[in-house]
Amino acid sequence: MEYQNILVEKGRIAKVTLNRPEKRNALSAETMVELKTAFLELDRDPEVVVIILSGNGKGFCSGADLGGVMENPGVMDSRQVKGNIMEVLVTMGKIGKVVISQVHGFAMAGGFGLAVTADLTVIADDCKLGMPEIKRGLTPMNIMNPIARCMPRKRILEMMLSGDNISPNQAMEWGLANRVVPIEQLEEETLKLAESIACNSGAALKLCKDAFYVMQDMNYYTAFNYLTDMLTINAMTEDSKEGIHAFFEKRQPIWKDK
Repeated sequence: MEYQNILVEKGRIAKVTLNRPEKRNALSAETMVELKTAFLELDRDPEVVVIILSGNGKGFCSGADLGGVMENPGVMDSRQVKGNIMEVLVTMGKIGKVVISQVHGFAMAGGFGLAVTADLTVIADDCKLGMPEIKRGLTPMNIMNPIARCMPRKRILEMMLSGDNISPNQAMEWGLANRVVPIEQLEEETLKLAESIACNSGAALKLCKDAFYVMQDMNYYTAFNYLTDMLTINAMTEDSKEGIHAFFEKRQPIWKDK
């Protein structure tokens, strides 16, 4: 597929870049459809293990394109458009590749949701973060779902109800980021994190990610039963056998990602 609003680079560590710098990488309906399509396309690529998500220009993403929010094509069509961000966020969690967001400049509203819903998040120390929707008479309905699973209830309520920004260090303290780094080191540190993951078995990474997201909403004892089943499947993969052989033979494993 030819993309108009994003850039896609393939490889074991693939890259998806929001590419509407003149619009502060605002999430138009077309952009969100392209994001979902790109994630699914990369998920089908057996070479890809990690996806880095970034933004071109001065910042990561300013959120939804407000021009599109004002359009009212009818209830059902309007619901479909407003559900586009939900589909992107759900897709990021469901695909078997690890998604790392590389965040600089600003990540606001839906862009903030996109940044912190990624499996892992690296934020530049110059970044402006927030959910300012309430200041425009709107609410961050879709993004509150994944964000509320990452941070304390009173913190997210204060953010949503006040619309005030938080600092990268606050995001780190509240469990929304894995790294906060100087802007000049952002790309290097994100790639370093991606490489530390991409050197592992693609099969094991997929099973681990799948199990983690499914397990989150289970009760304690049901989760143990589910994870035992997943471990049984894991132990049957070619890579698990290769990993054990490599351990006893004192060598680096050669993964087949199967």
